[in-house]
Amino acid sequence: MKGNDEAGTVVAGADCVGLPPLRANPEAMAAALDQVARADAAVVPLLALAECQEFIDAGADLAFRSAKPVIGEGERSVYQDFDICLSIPQAHRLWQLTQAVERLIAAALGTMTEPPLETLPLNDLVLQRYPPGARGITPHRDHVRYVGLVVIVQMSGDGRFGLCADRSGTGARVLDAGPGDGILMRAPGFGGAKDRPFHFLDGITAERYSLGIRSDKTAEPAAG
Repeated sequence: MKGNDEAGTVVAGADCVGLPPLRANPEAMAAALDQVARADAAVVPLLALAECQEFIDAGADLAFRSAKPVIGEGERSVYQDFDICLSIPQAHRLWQLTQAVERLIAAALGTMTEPPLETLPLNDLVLQRYPPGARGITPHRDHVRYVGLVVIVQMSGDGRFGLCADRSGTGARVLDAGPGDGILMRAPGFGGAKDRPFHFLDGITAERYSLGIRSDKTAEPAAG
């Protein structure tokens, strides 16, 4: 898997005090969104490795718990093996990263002749930690409340993140992503689509941190 250790030539968010710079510019993000429209997912470089470590360090004091080993029943069972943090304070640095990503996506949509989305609030964060040898998560679909676009920022480690046709992993297609990359995945409402892609993560041999950024249509709007 590739990694991203080069300095960005365009720093999205650099004009916004407190927001981290991102390696992709609006045109690169727009190209990635076009790829999502064609293939359900795409990879775009977002962070340099030094910045990845800064975010990992910032999340070190957050409260993690073990994910429930199995969710669902029978043929719908999903197996999970990782640590998870669902409670990230609004003032945390990871929310600043999320705001920078949201601004970059909005700028990219503004360059597109036929944007697949309206500007959407990225209002749901989850930080996941996978120890070496973790099973990861078997093929599943995200909850229906997550709409538009899912962004997964890989900050360290390895593993195979892929899409497939069903819970058995039929037709698995692994994305070429590494630390510093953002994985973009279609959610209901992207380009008018209503379905949700099956996806999985396995093959973890080095500790992996990733930040899941989503738009939850059921979330209460932030107070003004």
